Amino acid sequence: MKSVAEIKEIMDTILQGTDLFLVDLSVAADNSIEVEIDAPKGVNVDTCREVSRKLEERLDRETEDFALTVCSAGIGYPFKVPQQYEKNIGNTVEVKLANGQKLEGTLKAHTENGITVEVEEKVAAEGKRRKTTVKTEKDIQFSEIKEVKDIVTF
Repeated sequence: MKSVAEIKEIMDTILQGTDLFLVDLSVAADNSIEVEIDAPKGVNVDTCREVSRKLEERLDRETEDFALTVCSAGIGYPFKVPQQYEKNIGNTVEVKLANGQKLEGTLKAHTENGITVEVEEKVAAEGKRRKTTVKTEKDIQFSEIKEVKDIVTF
């Protein structure tokens, strides 16, 4: 069976020139290949089918049998690649920090070192009995983050 690196090279060729990007790729001991793809505007079933067909054409079933699954990155699953952060700028995300704290807010930006999230916080206002809600931007380094997921709101 082909290695993850070999299949990744094939996938890079298949995805070249498209807006699709590779999110995850795994090859199990039982020759099950799972490929997770995404695009800035999302991925539909037809796109997954087309990518699956193109990948299968480049693998040899005559030599070795395998199971192939090509799917889109799921809503509510942790981000794995920088393109997912870019795709979700302006959307609501949940950030789980390494220290166990959870933040929910709007993803404003990402860099190679971390992200910026706008969150609402209640703060004591001088001269007032009640706390007021204010929006603040928090810069969070990837080293402080356990996972980031998108949140669907209706």
